[in-house]
Amino acid sequence: MPKVTSSVVLQLFLTLAAPSCGRVLELDGYTVGAQVESPQVSEDRCEATSECDGETVCVQATHTCVPVKSEDCATVTGDYRDDDAVIIGAMYAFGGAQAGTSMARHNAALLAIHEIAGAGGIPRGDSSASARPLAMVSCDASVDVVRAGKHLVEELHVPAIVGPNGSQDTLDLSRQVSVQGGTLVITPTALASSIADLSDNGLTWQMVPTDLQRGQLLTIAIENMADVLKDERKLEKVKFAAVFRNDALGIGTRTSLNDLTINELPLATLVSRGEARIDAYDASAPDQGATVRAYAEFAPDIIVLAGTAELILEILVPLERAWPPGRPRPHYMLIDSLKNPELLDAVTNNDELRKRVRGTGVVPSPRARSVYDAFQLSYQLAYPGMPSDVGGLGPSYDATYAIAYALAATQDQPISGRAISQGLRMLSDGRQEIEVQAVTVLAAFSRLAMNEPISAIGTFGPLAWRPNGAVLGGTLELWCIENRTGHLSYQSSGLTVELATGLLTGTFKQCE
Repeated sequence: MPKVTSSVVLQLFLTLAAPSCGRVLELDGYTVGAQVESPQVSEDRCEATSECDGETVCVQATHTCVPVKSEDCATVTGDYRDDDAVIIGAMYAFGGAQAGTSMARHNAALLAIHEIAGAGGIPRGDSSASARPLAMVSCDASVDVVRAGKHLVEELHVPAIVGPNGSQDTLDLSRQVSVQGGTLVITPTALASSIADLSDNGLTWQMVPTDLQRGQLLTIAIENMADVLKDERKLEKVKFAAVFRNDALGIGTRTSLNDLTINELPLATLVSRGEARIDAYDASAPDQGATVRAYAEFAPDIIVLAGTAELILEILVPLERAWPPGRPRPHYMLIDSLKNPELLDAVTNNDELRKRVRGTGVVPSPRARSVYDAFQLSYQLAYPGMPSDVGGLGPSYDATYAIAYALAATQDQPISGRAISQGLRMLSDGRQEIEVQAVTVLAAFSRLAMNEPISAIGTFGPLAWRPNGAVLGGTLELWCIENRTGHLSYQSSGLTVELATGLLTGTFKQCE
């Protein structure tokens, strides 16, 4: 499969990023990786955006007119020119292998922005009168995440950012930019447990369970797969391998496998005996040919892949082509970040491969199922033809709503990352449950504006966090790929685990 070029990504972004229910500003010739001058901050003092010219806003922290866009941040959604607007940021990797997935996740965040606008904005005081518009400046994190973050934090002084996608980008942004700048970062999909361990003044938050929280299900699923393959292939020993991205995402997943036992031996012993191998890869390398050749020669029965879309394009697909004739092909165990369009493309017209692929990831809890279904319908109506089962869509939508709710809860304080952090604590343990969706946003705003906590139910479960910003609870599943009359989609296999209790329910059943 050819690599996605920057020009193709941008054309898709222009075509797909704007739903019929809202307006997204043009990209003005923006090109991923282009070397253009940084935005110039005006020296003229301002008190309101109405005093600024063109696509600039009055930043209250500096009382200067600042360009709302930059070389990395090319899209603005919402009424950002309103003097009362609250401007937040979004960071997604719109270039490279993750482009398609990032666009879908970004669309989910924009859907929340449009729904909040439809409700009149964020209340100021204890009523909906004179509500504040919520606007979003969207940035490409695929070129230079720190540079993009500096525009949002140091120039625009946004109080909060939805994103980035990846664990390493989230760590880099927090350490180098957002914590020092006092901006809250809430990542929809980053799952490295090291994010929760940051000394971040309570400013970096996650929306999905961490890699270590997922370790139990991943280990059980691999061990069960090994037992099945032993019986089916009449093997005395199963050969195991894992390829992980050499960053926080991959390292965390690899660490979660420390307790894995195959052939009645721990993983470390298998590696030392040559019955297993574990390899890191550099996502910036021009190709992964050496790893592909090594794995075709080693011919493992099970391969764990932990990374992002380039793993599908540069390892799984080439490995399937290079596999030696007559050797049983491997079964693949993936993680949620690989639940993407690239994987569906890889198994199209290849049902035999489809049946050898499964993965672990988040799934809506029973209480959140109705919220998830409502979100799916709204997303499909807003973005017809776009895939709606890509990993991370629901958490992107929830993260944007969480920021809006937190702003409503702390409307008596100056807008800041710290205030939003406090407001997020108001979204759980309330007496009334409120589902995250367009028809309930006013009910949530009403209670939060009166300083009443709520119990917000997002697309995958309660919006509740531990003190360190890691999600509290959640449900994980073992997923597979369904082929129903030629239409491929991700579906649950029936095996789930509830993180709060560690209780496993159901059994794995291969998708039809």
